[in-house]
Amino acid sequence: MKILKISADGLMLFNDKVSIDFFAEQRVIKDNSDMLSNIFKNVYTNNVISVVGINASGKTSVLKLISFALELINGQSLNYIVNRDVFTDSKKVNIEVIFYDDNNNLYKLQSEIISVRNNEIDNRFIFGAEKIWKKSISKIHSKKDIVSYENTNLFKERDNTAEFLSDDVSIAIAISKNNKIFVRDLLNYTNMNMNMLRLIENYPHELIKFLDPSIESIIFDKNSSEIKLKFYGKDAISLSNPLQCEKYLSSGTVKGLNVFLNAMMVFNKGGYLLVDELENHLNREIVVTLYRFFTNPIVNKMGATIIFSTHYSELLDEFERSDNIYIVRNKNGISAEKLCNLLKRNDIKKSDAFKSGYLEGTAPLYESYIDLKEVIINSRTELGVH
Repeated sequence: MKILKISADGLMLFNDKVSIDFFAEQRVIKDNSDMLSNIFKNVYTNNVISVVGINASGKTSVLKLISFALELINGQSLNYIVNRDVFTDSKKVNIEVIFYDDNNNLYKLQSEIISVRNNEIDNRFIFGAEKIWKKSISKIHSKKDIVSYENTNLFKERDNTAEFLSDDVSIAIAISKNNKIFVRDLLNYTNMNMNMLRLIENYPHELIKFLDPSIESIIFDKNSSEIKLKFYGKDAISLSNPLQCEKYLSSGTVKGLNVFLNAMMVFNKGGYLLVDELENHLNREIVVTLYRFFTNPIVNKMGATIIFSTHYSELLDEFERSDNIYIVRNKNGISAEKLCNLLKRNDIKKSDAFKSGYLEGTAPLYESYIDLKEVIINSRTELGVH
């Protein structure tokens, strides 16, 4: 299955209704069609979605919303979805997801999610009203048809009196129970790279060589949970705890191993890989290589999608398109807008537009810079530095 659009209204962290779609909004031409997946007819989705913004702009919250929607469609209980904290302080949220299945059907799910008091301390989430509309792609003649549904297309409506359905599981499970979306979610491992090694078996030699040519092999024993690490010309090192790897491997090597291995999994399944702050610990060429793999139809045969956040605006210049870049800003709440709708001029580099403040809210305020400069200057005297 493929997600085409996610919308949510009522999230306290956001300043208004937020919408994230995966459509190729700009013109699709032969020269740049490789970085897209042709879902059906003339409908394409981007294989790379980038969420860009300055510190504290809300990039991670946008990624968490996407992650939440994927798990929602997969039938995960609301109260066990890892990234449900994106609903913090929200009393009632209306979320809409449009998705496509392998039987050439389009669905629109509308879910009302309500926060209720579980006990004196905790809240839990339950579903209120829920509906799913369905139509065949044979009825799709334009992109507008993808998002518009009539009552005649109503496929299923939630009945909260049904004993067989938990109050925190979506009716979407009727569609996804035998065809779940494959997701590798690394959002909660941004600063916990070493712990991820527990989830991986043996690393391909080619991947190890790409990231660190001095390493001959890394072998993981599932039975003993022991890792054998061998450098060229050295005796193998036995590690009883994956955390010990930080003594021998750089943080970039560890993150690279895990990100690329998870990418290989989604390439095989045609799924989704979510990574927060992709550039952390990785040099530019490694990040660009990963991007190019997702936009290469020979590597990415199943149309897998990577969705990541970044502070690294220069990476945007690698993108030939701008309808796969979301600019996130936080002014009285988080907002996310496609770069193609914000940047109309083609003569401005994407990174320059971001760093210069041309897009507004994407560069630190000059006044803040001046204030910080003054504090640093004055602190030299206050701290007794001469």
